[in-house]
Amino acid sequence: MAAAPWPPLIPTAMFALAALLLAALGIYGVLSYSVTQRTKEIGLRTALGASGGNTVAMIVRSSVGMVAIGGVIGLVAAVLLARSMAGILYAVGPFDLPAFAPARLTLLMAGLVASLLPALRLTKVDPIVALRAD
Repeated sequence: MAAAPWPPLIPTAMFALAALLLAALGIYGVLSYSVTQRTKEIGLRTALGASGGNTVAMIVRSSVGMVAIGGVIGLVAAVLLARSMAGILYAVGPFDLPAFAPARLTLLMAGLVASLLPALRLTKVDPIVALRAD
């Protein structure tokens, strides 16, 4: 009976995909909450004449900045912890940048979407309603 060429690859890939999805959902939740907390600020900016595009750009820029800082911290932590995990990795080196890059890009895109959707939703809110919120 011949063994499969890479038996642990499928479960490992499924686990990695599930972890990446959970991380992306976590980023979405935190950034969505962060943007929602800025309802009064967005309402005030809109009442003072800021365009929706400028407001959305400001929110997305600050949110993606937070995600980028978190990504750098995560990358540094991954590199520091890579040596301790080298014994349990299968077919991947501890400093395998092609393995780090797609995860980093996916989480950055999740951060972009996570800030863009609530920001677009908040630009549709009437400034008076936004200022009275809470």
